[in-house]
Amino acid sequence: MATAKDLLDFAAGEVGYDRYGDPQKGTKYGRWYEEHVDGRADNYDFGANGVAFCAMFVSYCLAMVGVECAGFPGAYCPSIHHKQHLSVSELKAGDVVLFDWEDDGTDDHVGFVVSNDPSARVIHTIEGNTNGGKVARRTRAWSTICGGIRPKYGNAPASTAKPAPTKPATATKEEKVYKFPTILKGSNGNAVKLFQAAYNARYGGSLAIDGDAGKNTDAAIYDVQKRTGIETDRVCGPDTWGKMFLV
Repeated sequence: MATAKDLLDFAAGEVGYDRYGDPQKGTKYGRWYEEHVDGRADNYDFGANGVAFCAMFVSYCLAMVGVECAGFPGAYCPSIHHKQHLSVSELKAGDVVLFDWEDDGTDDHVGFVVSNDPSARVIHTIEGNTNGGKVARRTRAWSTICGGIRPKYGNAPASTAKPAPTKPATATKEEKVYKFPTILKGSNGNAVKLFQAAYNARYGGSLAIDGDAGKNTDAAIYDVQKRTGIETDRVCGPDTWGKMFLV
């Protein structure tokens, strides 16, 4: 079984990939996710240009070395949130780490821990969709972290060597995923239209795409939740959006 060191060695080999230097549509990680995970021609186009790929990068690396991890494969950080079981002080090399730039309870970004420095209260990472759309090594302040997940590695430990200290990086816009607004009965606007159109396309519904979350849209939200086995609270939040587009 692959170890944390195997995973980090593989991820390190991806450092330098640049979405804008990719001659094909989208990113290599999005194209892989589209083909090997999603596999639906009528679903969200993960391999399209402009799609945030941080979670798909993590998914790709885990799959390439054959390591299982709760919440993965996944492509939408907020839907991975509930799989977190590690606090920032518990993170170690090879763990998956999630970030919340605005401290609003919604995960914005994800990467791999290379090392954790409690004295400086920073972690060193390898991340996708960072530093202007690249795979890169970063240093992140503990204050940006909302939790982590430990993949199911083999027994050999990862290297504990620490890179030279660097100034903690701040969040930049290319690292932030689009946050789908919460909708429920009585909501209105473009987010409701998006849900209505997506529901019709994925589940063969016949909702009017009018941006008004009336009784029919309310019933559709419940239907998605029931079909996918999540809480049937009739509120379309991160979990429901995640199931709509990413399962």
